[in-house]
Amino acid sequence: MLRVSCRLSKTALACGVSFSALAPIFGQYPAVAQANFSDVSLGYWARPFIEKLAEQNVIKGFPDGTFKPDQPVTRAQFAAIVRQAFDRDPTRQYRGFADVPSNHWAQSAISKAYSTRFMSGYPGNLFQPNQRIPKVQALVSLASGLELEPDAPTDEVLATYRDAADIPGYADKGVTSATEAGLVVNYPNANFLNPNQEATRAEIAAFVYQALVDQGDLEPIPGNARANNYIVKLDGAPTPAQPSTPTNTGSIIASGSKIPVRYPGPNKVNLIVAPGETVETKLEVAEDITNAAGTVLIPRGSLIEGTLVPVNVGTTPGTQFVAKTLIVGTRTYTIRANSDPQVAVSRQSVKPGDIQGAISTAAGRTILSSVLGSGLNLGSLLTGVLLSSGGITNPAAPKDSVIVVDPAALELTIQSSLDLTS
Repeated sequence: MLRVSCRLSKTALACGVSFSALAPIFGQYPAVAQANFSDVSLGYWARPFIEKLAEQNVIKGFPDGTFKPDQPVTRAQFAAIVRQAFDRDPTRQYRGFADVPSNHWAQSAISKAYSTRFMSGYPGNLFQPNQRIPKVQALVSLASGLELEPDAPTDEVLATYRDAADIPGYADKGVTSATEAGLVVNYPNANFLNPNQEATRAEIAAFVYQALVDQGDLEPIPGNARANNYIVKLDGAPTPAQPSTPTNTGSIIASGSKIPVRYPGPNKVNLIVAPGETVETKLEVAEDITNAAGTVLIPRGSLIEGTLVPVNVGTTPGTQFVAKTLIVGTRTYTIRANSDPQVAVSRQSVKPGDIQGAISTAAGRTILSSVLGSGLNLGSLLTGVLLSSGGITNPAAPKDSVIVVDPAALELTIQSSLDLTS
């Protein structure tokens, strides 16, 4: 397999900062260098990739202190990303695309991405710069530009993915190469590629980070990091200092297994609580949980009852979901599982658009109303109990900060094996 060393650019990944597909990446929304982002919590799955690239000044956030990890990336933005992340010599001549005029904000990036073989066009001499790039296309692009070649038969490697049938034929070789090189990071389940899903800023950060690791320009994510659960590995060996992935057998869910969750209902909503609050709530299992034979043990949509409890991360107040009861159909089980902590943010950093329709406790509404006033547009009310200041490090925190929880970030880790035989 050919390996060519790459050089990190100081501004790589800063390009994906445009809300509009037509807006210049470096224009309307200037990037801000920082290592911590208000919308990338301690429990966010891609935090190590984002944080470490930010520490190296490879990626940057927005002026409001956010990274917007779930925002999609266009083909033009991705072209700018690879141009700045990888220093490659041209291997073919750029002749231009009909839909990329000379004054297009990304023209030089597209030219570079094309001439270095990271990206190609579509029939009719089109590049489609405003099209959101799918995950499979991003991986093929990286494999092509870095000149990765597969070592094993594609059908053997792609069998790693349970949705391999969804991978377009043109991408078989590229995805195989990217998988062998360790570029593929799948959240929330490493065995599901979701190849045709639009790639997010977080996913692109993970892919690019792993590509730089493969090229020897960055150190691998620490072995005990949660993010390692989502890096696709083919050798069957655990990452150093990391236990092997738990195996569910029969009707037993093994300790250490992960359960992706979401808030029940058709719409994605956030939960807002005040530091120091204890809140009873329910979550919904987001994906089928199976055993080694593929038998579904916990169907998607099953309910998990539990409590958001106060925790401290250093001196920062936060919350953690502790599961108590699993409801599968008509059966109820006692479950020991919890999420990673979610930390509080300054009330001034919360924008109306971030919490529109969110479900909040009364205390959370009170904190936000002092900043957002009558423009506050929240949904239902959560019932929570605000503890005394003894439950938090900073007694002033409830009036100065608030915890905005994305339920999808509350992925649960089973603390004790769960027997579903009865």
